[in-house]
Amino acid sequence: MGKKITDLVKIIIDSKKEIKIAADMTVGRGNDSKFLLENPQLIRLYGFDIQKEAENEAKNLIGPDPRFIFNLASHADVEKYIKEGIDLAIYNLGYLPRGNKEITTTYESTIQSLEKTLQLLNKEGIIILTIYPGHPAGKIESEQIEKYLANIDQKKYEITKITQPTRPHNPPYIIVIEKN
Repeated sequence: MGKKITDLVKIIIDSKKEIKIAADMTVGRGNDSKFLLENPQLIRLYGFDIQKEAENEAKNLIGPDPRFIFNLASHADVEKYIKEGIDLAIYNLGYLPRGNKEITTTYESTIQSLEKTLQLLNKEGIIILTIYPGHPAGKIESEQIEKYLANIDQKKYEITKITQPTRPHNPPYIIVIEKN
């Protein structure tokens, strides 16, 4: 296939018919948010990041777009900011690219966020997690997320895991959760 894992995420997003309300749970430098905002059907995009550097970079990349609502806040507090159903939530876990590698997402906040986001998800809505187990915090986060997901209601949610097993050194992978 020759695709980077982030390219596969875009293919999955493009396969969704209707994405009107979305959330980028880890805005980072803003690349995923910018990609989502290229969808003319998108009405609103909520963005979350705890780093001011991420907010500045994302806003510079995206420019003024009234559909983009950035929250300088943890994705674990999603319910304080989103009061409507969502069609898509994306997580690109780990640390800010070219940023401080000591500041990473944690399994505790990610699982808290997932619990709340699953409740916000519209029927046929999806959550896409890109997980990076190649660094110590990412390894723990990946293990704990998988434990958590093993126990969610399989009648309500379909879970797909996309890996690249021939890549060495704990390559990143994707988990897609779709609400039935």
